[in-house]
Amino acid sequence: MYKLKMKKILTFFMISLTFISMCYASEKIILEDYINSFAWEKRLVLFISKTKYVYFINETDNFFKENNCKNDKRNLHYIRIIGDEVKKYIISEKFKNKYGMWLIGYDGQIKSYSSDISLLKEIYNIIDKMPMRKKEILEQKKKCNL
Repeated sequence: MYKLKMKKILTFFMISLTFISMCYASEKIILEDYINSFAWEKRLVLFISKTKYVYFINETDNFFKENNCKNDKRNLHYIRIIGDEVKKYIISEKFKNKYGMWLIGYDGQIKSYSSDISLLKEIYNIIDKMPMRKKEILEQKKKCNL
């Protein structure tokens, strides 16, 4: 009887431990998988900052708020990972311990990078030179108010 109780307790403990470890593992987002979930649907601006560098964050956030129409026309989606949010992700080597802003194309490839806001000044020129964007321009009829 004692052995049966111990076996049940041990089994319960092992199942609980497995469940807890599975829950913890599922909390982390695999950044590469998240990026790939947008493949062939959205271009991405990935912004990673370890510290809460206010000017950089504000400029980037404002760019996406103020240029909503232009960003929508270019299928541009903003992924923002700031400060402790970095801990929520499993980050691949190409982004690990690197901070700044990446432009990622439909194909999931990095098209441009900057460690400051300079990418925002060139982003539309970079995108508008892409072959798929040239095709989109011909097909789009919607205009943005300037």
